[in-house]
Amino acid sequence: MKAQLKIPNKLVPVFEGKSRYRGAYGGRGSGKTRTFALMTAVRGYQWGMEGKTGQILCGREFMNSLDDSSLEEIKSAIAEVPWLADYYEVGEKFIRSKDGRVSFTFAGLRRNLDSIKSKARILLAWVDEAESVSETAWSKLIPTVREHDSEIWVTWNPESKESATHKRFRQDPPDGAKIAEMNFMDNPWFPEVLEQERLIDQEKRPEAYDHIWLGDYLTHNAGAYYAIEMRDAKSSSRIGFVPYEPSLGVITSWDLGIGDSTSIWFIQVAGAEIRVIDYYEQNGVGLDHYARVLAEKGYVYSEHILPHDVQVKELGSGKSRIETLDNLGIRPITIAPRLNVDDGIQAVRSILPRCWFDAEKAERGIDCLRQYHREYNEDNKSWNGRPKHDWASHGADAFRYFAIGYSPISNSWAQPIRRSMKGVA
Repeated sequence: MKAQLKIPNKLVPVFEGKSRYRGAYGGRGSGKTRTFALMTAVRGYQWGMEGKTGQILCGREFMNSLDDSSLEEIKSAIAEVPWLADYYEVGEKFIRSKDGRVSFTFAGLRRNLDSIKSKARILLAWVDEAESVSETAWSKLIPTVREHDSEIWVTWNPESKESATHKRFRQDPPDGAKIAEMNFMDNPWFPEVLEQERLIDQEKRPEAYDHIWLGDYLTHNAGAYYAIEMRDAKSSSRIGFVPYEPSLGVITSWDLGIGDSTSIWFIQVAGAEIRVIDYYEQNGVGLDHYARVLAEKGYVYSEHILPHDVQVKELGSGKSRIETLDNLGIRPITIAPRLNVDDGIQAVRSILPRCWFDAEKAERGIDCLRQYHREYNEDNKSWNGRPKHDWASHGADAFRYFAIGYSPISNSWAQPIRRSMKGVA
């Protein structure tokens, strides 16, 4: 039987042919959730016609009840297609084929992973709102979908390059995966009511517009310390291409990880301009690794700024890390003063209007500055006075040490420069 289905053209290739993985990511109003809801019912119909028996698992990271699930989306999709409505029996809390071959199951991954692992014959697992799904959840869910020709579908609105979903399905997707980017302009049935909402956001909430409607990453976390300054850096074209100038020395500023990441900024100062030309981060390696990285980059270094704990002696060697770095040729070293974190944050804010960032080489560090934010207290629904320690804090701390440790900084640096620097895109 041949049938015509109403789906956006951009998603047609996603559902053509065979594939273990299908997915779509992007902003609001793209039609991806509605399309995938429809196609789960279509795929179930196809399997039923082939004589297969099993279940379609529709999961989300958080699901306290069926109200939080994709149940209503799938019901609506079935109701709009007569031959699907004839095939499925749809109740208040269930969907199953009238021939008993295919049934839908709805589950929250956070609380039900162990029970999902015991479910028999999962033909298809569709995970909607998948941005927040953890690596632990993916590693447990995927092996449970093991029937011949079984499939895994993923739909999500991007927030962070650090999310497990981004890394699995966008940064390094499985071979043969069919995954498309979908935004409102790709939806030929984008409703007028959402068009009005989009225009309001474009005018009144420009800082969130790209994330909500264009599927960009959430570049400024709620409670972010440097949200205004980093938005200004972008809007004033101070994030682009920043060339290395061989006649200027390169200053490095470090955050030394103990059991987590070590971060290094590479900065050149020309008058009142702070040119952030590079960034590096790694974990699980010794100081000799970072010495090699500095050498391989080929910069001429003038100063290395490190936190005060570089002076602490290690029990194993009896040497401090400053001694180890000196023996590796990392010199001269400046030890950043021990200021409280709030003072350091203010120091960063005062110099950010003078900073130009290389968008490619310093991309990870830029993300750290954008995402560095206060801890949020879920109990009393308020922001704590201290920073959240997560992946972004390493790069942010290293930049803070530069702000408080680079001695030639003067009061005039607090005044922004409104002209463009040659070489910056």
